[in-house]
Amino acid sequence: MKAWTREAIENLGPVTDVPTMASILLVNKDTAYTQIRRGEWELTRVLRIGRKIKIPTRDLIALLYAPETVTAPSNSESEQQCASAPHNRSSDAMASHVECGCTLPSPGAVHRLRRA
Repeated sequence: MKAWTREAIENLGPVTDVPTMASILLVNKDTAYTQIRRGEWELTRVLRIGRKIKIPTRDLIALLYAPETVTAPSNSESEQQCASAPHNRSSDAMASHVECGCTLPSPGAVHRLRRA
C-alpha cells in the first residue's frame, strides 16, 4: 500500500480515477463506486466524462489538508465580554454588539444530512 503525501496527490494532475481516490482515502473502491452511482458520494465532486468517472485532486487536497480553523469564544467568554461593555442588551443583538465591538460566536460548519 502506497503512503500518500500531499505532494504525491498534487503530482497526480488535475483529476484522478476512483481506485486511486479510494486508495488515498483508505476506502474500498467498490464502496466508492456504489456511492457515486447512487448519488450518495459527498466528499468530493464527481466528474462524469462519458463512462469515465474522475475526481478532482484539488477536492482531495482540500478534504485531507484543510487549514485549521480558529474557534470562536465560548458563550460564557462572549457574555463576559458583553457584560463589561457599555451597551444595552436589546432584542437587536447585532446592533448592540456593533456598538460595543463584541463579536457573536459563529454558528460553525453546516453539513448536509445524508438521505434516508
